[in-house]
Formats: sequence, C-alpha cells, structure tokens
Amino acid sequence: MKLIFRKIEGEMEVLIRTGTAEDEFSYIEMVKSLIDNNKFEDTEFDVSITDKEKESINELLSKINVTVEENSKEKVE
Repeated sequence: MKLIFRKIEGEMEVLIRTGTAEDEFSYIEMVKSLIDNNKFEDTEFDVSITDKEKESINELLSKINVTVEENSKEKVE
C-alpha cells in the first residue's frame, strides 16, 4: 500500500495505491494493509504539497509504523 497526497482547490486528498489501482483513502483498508505488511510503503507527494506538510505527514506515518511494529512484536512474544 502506498499513500498518495495531493491538494485539489486547497483541500488535502489522500489516495491508496495497491498495485496499479488508486482508490479513495479508507481507514479500514489502511489498517488491513498495516496488519498484513506492518508498515507503509513509500509515500508519494504531489507538487502541491509543501515541504512543511511533507515533513508533518512523514513524521505521522513514521510514528504509526513504529507503533504497528511494536504491537506486532508483542503478539509474537
């Protein structure tokens, strides 16, 4: 799963790319993918996303990845 961020008329839009298909963002699909893969793949940003927004998004995704990884280890133990 790859998340794609872009702005349309000033509003942030998030898409999920699975393989070659791009779909509207869904928390359910995001959680399913995190359970299966334990992390986000690379994130794609449209040119409309500022560096500050990219930094904030990457920080959030990193925290989610760490949390998922920690919880996955707890289940194994």
